[in-house]
Amino acid sequence: MNPLEKFLGKNDPEEDELERIPIDDLSGKETQVALEYLELLDREATRKNIEWAAYQLQAEEVPLVSPTESLEERETLDKKLVAPRAMERHPEFQVREEKVTQIMTVTAFPRKVNLGWLVPLTIADVNLRLSLHITPRDPAKTRKQLQRRYTQTTTALTLKSRKGRTDTHQEELEREDLLRILQDVIRGTTKVFDIAIYMELAADSHEELDEMRERVDTILAEQDVETTVLHHQQIEGNGTIVPLATDTIKNVHPIQLEALGTLFNLVEPPIYDEDGIMMGFDDTSRPVILDRYAHSGFGMTISGKTGSGKSYARKLEIYRRLLTDPTVQCILFDPAGDDYPQFAKKLGGEVIRFGGSQKVNPMDISAPTGEIGASEDTYPLTVRSVVEMLNTHYEDRGGLPAAEEGMLIQATHYAYLSKGIILGEYDTYANESPIIDDLIKGVKIITEGGFMEALESDLVDEAVLEHFQELDILDKDGNPVTETHISVPMAVITPSKKHQEVAKALEPKFESFKPGGINANLNGQTNLELNSRLVVMDMSSFADTGEMPLILHAMLQWAYLEAKRSPDRFDVTFDEAHYLLGRESTRDLINLFIRHARHYDAGLTLMSQTAHEFMRTDARREIYENCDIKLLFYAQSVSDATKEYFDLSPAEVKYLQSAPRGQESGYSGCLLSTTKHGRRRLEIHSGDFEHYMIDDNLDPWDYIEEIEGSMRSGEADPSAEPDLQTSEMPPVSNRELDMELSSEFAEDRTTQQQPESIADDDTTNSLTSGSGDR
Repeated sequence: MNPLEKFLGKNDPEEDELERIPIDDLSGKETQVALEYLELLDREATRKNIEWAAYQLQAEEVPLVSPTESLEERETLDKKLVAPRAMERHPEFQVREEKVTQIMTVTAFPRKVNLGWLVPLTIADVNLRLSLHITPRDPAKTRKQLQRRYTQTTTALTLKSRKGRTDTHQEELEREDLLRILQDVIRGTTKVFDIAIYMELAADSHEELDEMRERVDTILAEQDVETTVLHHQQIEGNGTIVPLATDTIKNVHPIQLEALGTLFNLVEPPIYDEDGIMMGFDDTSRPVILDRYAHSGFGMTISGKTGSGKSYARKLEIYRRLLTDPTVQCILFDPAGDDYPQFAKKLGGEVIRFGGSQKVNPMDISAPTGEIGASEDTYPLTVRSVVEMLNTHYEDRGGLPAAEEGMLIQATHYAYLSKGIILGEYDTYANESPIIDDLIKGVKIITEGGFMEALESDLVDEAVLEHFQELDILDKDGNPVTETHISVPMAVITPSKKHQEVAKALEPKFESFKPGGINANLNGQTNLELNSRLVVMDMSSFADTGEMPLILHAMLQWAYLEAKRSPDRFDVTFDEAHYLLGRESTRDLINLFIRHARHYDAGLTLMSQTAHEFMRTDARREIYENCDIKLLFYAQSVSDATKEYFDLSPAEVKYLQSAPRGQESGYSGCLLSTTKHGRRRLEIHSGDFEHYMIDDNLDPWDYIEEIEGSMRSGEADPSAEPDLQTSEMPPVSNRELDMELSSEFAEDRTTQQQPESIADDDTTNSLTSGSGDR
């Protein structure tokens, strides 16, 4: 028998003598259809077969509502739903076919909502039926109602004003919304709808129903949505939900078209950058694959209270970046020395406890790159950085008077000239850079009475004199050359009495930079070498000295130069960024770093406990705005400045104040804001092995041994057993990273991209006004 016939349950035509229609009774069309049916079955077109096929084609058809369900079966099921055989009526619930059910309705909407604000409800782990009743309002009637309501609100405000009352904020907001909607309705750019939302929960017991109700209330409370149970209307409410979906309760609310479009996440595309790192999952459970190097700027800020998960998230991102990018160089500056050293050790990275013999030269200079050009000569930028760094140092010691700052600038120019580095001559920038000692010598020369006097007292030697003569700064007799193309620090060559007095007062302020001083690490040629792709700078030696701002300024300058010199991607992180934000010099350097990051393929990440740290002044806010990626983790309170900057909705503020934290929830949550993708919630999840790598209290080898033991006991596939032949963790300095140790990350990273959304509108809308922003 033909397989198709067997599948269809048809017997051989020769065996079905009675199931035929005589060929003489068939019309030409019926005969042709029978022939086509036989051809489909690969049967010979004999008389008997044609008569059999005609009978089969005229047999009574069974109507279907789906490939697996007949119309009769669906009708039977619908009858049970609409009119079940057994039902018990109670004030707040009903028992239907041994199921405890409860019908609720939405009674209050928030003023503003985010895109897809109902999606978390639809994907919640509850047995829930959601029914929406949406009806357009008549535009003419709507306009009259809005005009009347606007007049009433204005009158109420006027009366309160006459009585001297100040509790008018809510009415003022309402009037603004009414006016905006009224203007849009008159222009015909929007419409108003009536919406009623009903939900039915179905459980096997009252206890399960209570648990479901609690989960639903929690989800909706985050969105500022209020609900109530249909008291004494549970039976009547059956008509409002599927399959009937006829609104018998009529609990409707007005809603604007723009806000109506935010109900489900149909307008917000997924975040999927081709070369990105998996950051986590958005609130629709879609993976967020983000590449900071795909943005117009590479800067990132991360804020959150201690324990919010911000450091964990940063380490997770770095770990995944190191695995996927074989050339990236990551440097983390840890002022407290307690967040990142253990992480680096697990990855075979390098931990440098800055102090002792390590030195960073804040006077290092390099020529401007070809992409930037001469418009930003690095010489004046470096001189300014050195002077302002020292200003930072003296700030807590009474500051640096303008006259002393002038002598400091003169001494700095002398230090560079002593090494043959000349302003504007870029080839000289490759010479060995001066150090703080050379700057100090410049101050001493001024105190001594000038260059020739310093030469006589052996403060400088003949080689420097010859060098200055070669540069046409001094003639053969040691006198200043009047016509020279070089900018000469005349206070060093021929100082006045006043210059000498100021320099003498300045000299003692360099004691901390001399051997044995607390800042001696900043006086010498840089000897830090990056021997690993992950380097953690442990700055805890300076935690209680008051010198942290000065040290971090120097480290920021060093990191910027390293980023310029590196042929590979550079990723720099500064924890406790408030040390850098409070001073103009470091703010300027940060902005310089961020602006030029694209030229050097370098990313700068600033971490702080509150977003408000970046809002205190316009200068700080400029840094924040220049960072294209922002992550806001848990905060006990959200400042008004932060609310205003992001235009946070009440639901978003509430979310930040109760965002999930790893110790309590097993994952952390934050608000992710990018200039490329907009703003949305983000859940940070890690795989089991990743968690062992990142958590300081866990050893990844314990995890591997545990997996190995389960494999050997037959609990897993032995073919997937990890390679345990090495005696130490695979170092990140090795370009051939052992991807086998991170199979879970690889699975996450290969998560398929979700289908593109049907629109690209990323605005947050008001349920009543349609207003909002990113």
